[in-house]
Amino acid sequence: MNQETNKGGLAKHAFYWGSIFGSVVFLYQVFSVWIKFSGNFFQTLLYSFFVVFALMFCLSKYKRNNPDVNLTFGKSLGLLSIVSLVMSAFFMLFTFVLIVKLQPTLLQDTINQMATMMEAQGTDISFLTNESFYSITQIAFVISNFGFDFMGNFFYALFISFIFTRNNAPRYEQYRNITKDSESEEEKEEIENKD
Repeated sequence: MNQETNKGGLAKHAFYWGSIFGSVVFLYQVFSVWIKFSGNFFQTLLYSFFVVFALMFCLSKYKRNNPDVNLTFGKSLGLLSIVSLVMSAFFMLFTFVLIVKLQPTLLQDTINQMATMMEAQGTDISFLTNESFYSITQIAFVISNFGFDFMGNFFYALFISFIFTRNNAPRYEQYRNITKDSESEEEKEEIENKD
């Protein structure tokens, strides 16, 4: 029963903070497009720093709120994976808003570039003008952005989980209790031998 409560608390915590940081990701990306800061190296670097900060914050907040829970590598990776998933979902929402409202010509420009390259190679490009192809490309673009963003976030989650749980305090406590028990048994044996 206690394990189920911990799992529920872990997922709830992950969704809560993932939604908050995901909202910030969405606003940051929209603002970057608005001030024409998106797409460059510094914008991507700043976004990466923010993701790492968000994941570390979520994990440390969970540890602080649940000091009795032994946060293993699996639990911390599960927590950060959910946070990453939620943040990536907000990034996917931004991608959708980007190609529908903010820069509706972005996808069409990409298709036009692809058509120019294919035409130069003598390939048939009639399928590029098909409306259903454009709809499929839109969906694929949004989903692929979600996938790439989640893979990047998951890599950070993996790294942070490893660092945070490498020297886990409960393991040390467990080892200390075992040595205390063995020492007390040795003392008992010495007392019995003296008698």
